[in-house]
Amino acid sequence: MLGINVSWDKDQLARMFVGVYKVTYPVGRDGGGTIGKLYDVEATPTSVFIDKAGRLVEWHEGALEEADFRRRLDALLK
Repeated sequence: MLGINVSWDKDQLARMFVGVYKVTYPVGRDGGGTIGKLYDVEATPTSVFIDKAGRLVEWHEGALEEADFRRRLDALLK
């Protein structure tokens, strides 16, 4: 699990989000926009699910309920 703060989101707001929601996974900054462009991210949040072989298997724009997010992750870990 890895969080990316895309270039158009304000760094300070992203840090506040991490603190308020007690995010436990690493969150990095895509200051140059390379990752956002590579994955064609147009909205935040966007969840990109990548399998063990490195293939993009699912893409979701917008928030996910925790149960739905866990279900999708569990499917990848099987």
